[in-house]
Parts: sequence; structure tokens; C-alpha cells
Amino acid sequence: MTATSPTPARLAWRPLQRSTRVAIIAALAATVFYQLFLLNPAYRGPGWLWVTMLLAEGLTALHLVGTWWTILAHDDRAEAVDATVWRNRLRAGADVPTIDVFITAYGEEPALVGRTVLAARDMELEHRTFLLDDGDSDELQRIAEDAGIGYLRRPGGAHAKAGNVNAGLARTDGEYVVIFDADHVPEPGFLISILPHFQDPDVAFVQSPQSYTNNVNLVATGSGEAQRIFYELVCPGKNHFNAAFCVGTNVMFRRTALDSIGGIWTGSNSEDIWTSIELHKRGWKSIYVPQVLARGLAPEDVSAYLKQQLRWAGGGFEVLLKGRLFKRGIGLTIDQRLQYLFCGTHYLLSLAMLTFMLFPALYLLFALSPIRADGVAWATHYLPFQAAVLLVTWLQSGGFKLSAIVASIGAVPVHLRALGGVLIGRPAKWKVTNAGGQGVRSLWAVMPLFALLVLNTTAIVVGVLVMADPAPTWLSVGWASMIVLILGRMIVESITGGRIRNRNAVPVATPLAPAGAELDSRPQPVPAVA
Repeated sequence: MTATSPTPARLAWRPLQRSTRVAIIAALAATVFYQLFLLNPAYRGPGWLWVTMLLAEGLTALHLVGTWWTILAHDDRAEAVDATVWRNRLRAGADVPTIDVFITAYGEEPALVGRTVLAARDMELEHRTFLLDDGDSDELQRIAEDAGIGYLRRPGGAHAKAGNVNAGLARTDGEYVVIFDADHVPEPGFLISILPHFQDPDVAFVQSPQSYTNNVNLVATGSGEAQRIFYELVCPGKNHFNAAFCVGTNVMFRRTALDSIGGIWTGSNSEDIWTSIELHKRGWKSIYVPQVLARGLAPEDVSAYLKQQLRWAGGGFEVLLKGRLFKRGIGLTIDQRLQYLFCGTHYLLSLAMLTFMLFPALYLLFALSPIRADGVAWATHYLPFQAAVLLVTWLQSGGFKLSAIVASIGAVPVHLRALGGVLIGRPAKWKVTNAGGQGVRSLWAVMPLFALLVLNTTAIVVGVLVMADPAPTWLSVGWASMIVLILGRMIVESITGGRIRNRNAVPVATPLAPAGAELDSRPQPVPAVA
């Protein structure tokens, strides 16, 4: 089969910058400087409030140090020569293994699924494509039949996406299995880019990034920017520790690896990361390839975004609280244990963020402050720390967008709801995100944010009217005002259903034919199975 596009070498999006290394060293120094300030008894406020701040700032520092350690481990290794040789043989039609490509669907728009179907079907290298439909859609069955690919549906829908994939595994037999979510459209060279990384027989799966194309409003842009930073800064470091984990889409598995653990993990809504843990426990390797080889859709309304965050946070907390990562003899290296730990602490940062959003109101309303220091002393210690944190991200990722911060803070209540669900043994039920959203307008979805906004607004008014000590009062007013602006922007986004469009967004045209259009490529000889 003739290649339609050249395949880039396996290089990181941005090799680790020398300036980033210097910035991380400076950030570590600033962190220690700030933590020592907080621990100084001379500045201690009310005991309970001071301890609360120490816990919040300590958690933040712990996660930041872990993140910087991961970034410094950035894997810049060039692709092995053997992989290049294998890729050339594949292009020539030699040594092509059997490959099954799964597209998982559950209630997504048929046109969206149709684009992914056609792109997956037309990828380079011989393979079989199957649409795994958990939504019992006759329209999707027709799309699959028109495209000449396999169609599989199952009764019951047990274990959600994980059960859907496992049902597909039971009815196919390819040596390798590729999984795409319904909205992730693969590039033609996906298979030929990924497959040569399996030259090591101990590699269980190869993961490529998620990349979103619909940067049309604050939610979609913020969600996409957060993902870009994760895949560009963090994932290359995880790869260095053999701790890259599956994210559920844009991934290829070795079937024998999945067979060794009984298929995709079904005991959690975050089946992807738990499957990765089970494979790593058994000594399998994973590889992260920092090439955008498929493009998907980010949620475009707040409700869809929060639904996605609830599921992801629940999975992270399950790993943190129920993963028994530091149990002896489970087969994970210390590096792998720490990397999985950081997946949970990432969402636990929302607990610290909620604490920080309450502090200004506590001072303005009740004159309570965890630190007794003048504004100059506090700013001298805090501002270098915060500036260094932002600088590391800015240098390595080539800048970032404020929408990522707004979206992250907007998800705080949902992350805490996920934590509560895991603690009481009632995690949120799996629901499809419906990527791209449907423009849902909802004040109810952001009611906790609205309560925080009212609290801080009230505190600002009261603080200004009864001002006793101008310096800390204006400092708290400034902090509370920033919180109000961020929360207000997220609330407006939810009320309008994401209809405040990004003027700089450029629609991404797709060369793929729409679902149901006449097909000009050779259909694959795979029967539809009901």
C-alpha cells in the first residue's frame, strides 16, 4: 500500500528547553523560600486556619515538585533505527500483522461518527475496522454498512465503554487492536506511525496524544489548552519512567497483553488508566509517541465539560485512594507508583483551590487570616513562587492561554464531588461526554460557583465599607475580585451555552466525505454483525 504522507520521526513537540531547566531550579528555590515563610511561627495566624493553609500550600507544592521532576525527565530519545526499517517494510507491504480498529460509539451524532468511520477505514496499511455501537442505533449500522466496515452491537451495555471494547475483543482476532473514540478522526498514517514501536515484544500499548480542533469558545479552548500542556510537558516525562498510561483513545494495544489481564479493566469508570496499571504491574511496557495522529472535539458547553471532568476526576481519586500503589510486591517500580500518584493529586489540588477561594472572604468578613504579615512581606515571598510556576509552563509549552486557568478553576466543585463519591463508595455513573456539546444553557450546573461568587462579592463590599487596615484589606479585595472575575466568566459561559465564540477560532475543515456520501475507496470485506 502506498503511503500518502511522510511519517515524522519520533521527536517531542518541543524538546526540553535549557531555559526550562533553569526555570525549574529557580521555581524549586522559590517554593522552599515560600514554604519556610509559611512555617515561620512569627507569621502564624489562628491555629486551625494556619494548619489549613499549610495543608493546602503543602499539597500544591508536593504536586508541583512532582510535575517538575516529571518534566525534567523529558524523553527526547530519537526513534530507533529498527523502527524506521520496519516502517519502510510496512510501506512496501511486507510483514503487516493483522490489525483490528475499534470505534466506540454510544449516542453520538451519526455525522460525527461517520467522519471517524471513514478516516479509520482509509488509514494506510491493511486492517479491519469495526464500529462498536452501544447505543443500538440503526442509523450507525447503516453508516457502517455503507462504509464497508464491521458493525458490532451487544445487549445490555454492561461496564459501559470497557464492556463494549471487551465484547469487540471477543468477536475479533487481530494481533493488534486500535481504539478510537467516536469523535477522534485519525490521520492516514496513524497505523504506520504507531506499529513499529512494538518491535520490543514487551510493549503492551502505544499511546498518542489527544488534540482538539474546535477552539471556538472559552470551554473548548481551555479544555484543549489543558490537554496540550499535559501531553507536551508531562507525558514525555512519564514515558521516561515507563509510566505512560492509556487515555482511552488514539491507542494501539498488543492483543496478547490485553489477554494477559483479561481485557480492558471493568472495575472503574476510568478503565483506561486502570488497564495501564494492571499491565504495568505484570511487567509490560508502554510507549508515548508525541505526534498528533488523531484529532478530536473538546466539550463546547459547561455541562458537557463538567461531565467529562467528573468522570476523569473520579478515576484519578480511585487510583489515589483505592489503587494501593505502595503495597509491597505489586510489580510497580517506585517511579511508576509516584507517576500514578500524581494522577490523583492533580485533581486533589481542587481542594487546595477551594481553600484559597475562601481565604479573602474570611478576612474581609471576619478579619481572619492564616498568616499575620504585612502585604509587603507576603508579596515578597509569594509572588516569586507564583511567577516561577507560571514561567516553567510558559517556557516549555511556548505560552498558555488564560482560558485553561478559568476552565480549571470552574471544575473545582465537580472535582470535589467526585472525591466525595469515591470516599463513600458511590462514584459517578459513566456517561458519554458528547464531545462538542449541544450548547446546553444551565445555571444549575455552576450553582456552587455562583455561591462562591456571591460570597466573594459580598466580602468585597463589606471589606471596603468597614476597612480597618487598608493594606491587607486592599490585598484581599484584589484577590477576591480576581476570583469573582474568573467565576463570573465561567458562569456566563454556562448561562449562554458557550455561545460567546472565540473570534480567533478558525474552523477546521475536514477532507473526509460526510456520512452516507458515495464512497470512492475500496470497502473492507468485513460483515456487519448485529
